[in-house]
Order: sequence, then C-alpha cells, then structure tokens
Amino acid sequence: MDGIAQWLFLAYFVLMLATLVWKTPVISGPWLFLLRAFFPNWKFFHAVGYAPRLYARTVAHVPGAPRAWGSWTLLYPRRTRHWWHLFHNPDTNLGLAQQNLVHHLGTDINALPDGGDPGSLVTYGMACNLVAHSMQAQFPGCSHFQFELRMELEAAQHTVDAQTMLTSPVLPCP
Repeated sequence: MDGIAQWLFLAYFVLMLATLVWKTPVISGPWLFLLRAFFPNWKFFHAVGYAPRLYARTVAHVPGAPRAWGSWTLLYPRRTRHWWHLFHNPDTNLGLAQQNLVHHLGTDINALPDGGDPGSLVTYGMACNLVAHSMQAQFPGCSHFQFELRMELEAAQHTVDAQTMLTSPVLPCP
C-alpha cells in the first residue's frame, strides 16, 4: 500500500508540472463568447502582476451650479471574510462575479484591434449597467456618473503603480 501511495503522489506532481508547462489553445466563437459568463476568469493564477480595478465617480444635480464631481471610488473592493462564510456566503460570491466581469472587460479591451471601439463590447455594456446600479444605490441623488478601468500593481498594503486602461464618457444615472 505504501508503494502505491508514493506512485500516486509522484503522478500527482507530474500532472501538476505538466499543467504548468502545457499551454492550452484559446477557444473563440460567438456562442462560446456568450457562454463564458458561466465560467470564472482564472487568469489571476497564471501570473502575478497588474490586476484590473473599476473606479467610479458621480455628480449630483444642483440646478444653476456647475458640475462638482466626487472623488474616484473603488467599486467592489475585497469583502471581509468570516468563519460562517464556509456555509453561506452570497455577498462574497456576488463580489467574485462582479470582479470576474471586470477581468473579462480588461481582457476584451486588450483583445481589441488598434482603434477598436470598447463601447461595442458586451462586457462594456454590462459594466456600464453594473456601475450605474452601484452608483444609484450608493448615491441616490446622482445625476451622472463616469467610470475608469485601471490596471493596478499592488503590494501588501498599498498600490505600487496604476495605469488607466479606459475612461468612460459621462453617463446619466438611471
């Protein structure tokens, strides 16, 4: 029994090494593109580096006054974890789905040809709706909002570098 366990243990590590070395082809197509919402974006396991983050700001409508934009706010920061989340964790699961959309948006923008319009992307439209509803929930009196997709390199407690990948036009709140 002990020899079999050692061979299984060795086979497991050989399989893990093979998955690190073997590159899978990229699958694309219109129907697969629509189905990818059901699958998480696992790119964060491939490399440590810049991660996409979504920021937004709003302006309240005050008649006769110029627009006074609020500061940029990070949307969907990491949720705090508790031991009971092992059994029931809908808030964090929703946060993971939202962050997954942000990762897909970053990937789609990178895949655009030079001069391509990000507004034509399905993920862009989904991100617009997500930000609009988030801004309406956080700031009920907002009249307009704007969002940015930034690629951030983070250290343990702070952001080391940030590069703006996309800034949306000014959009009306729903």
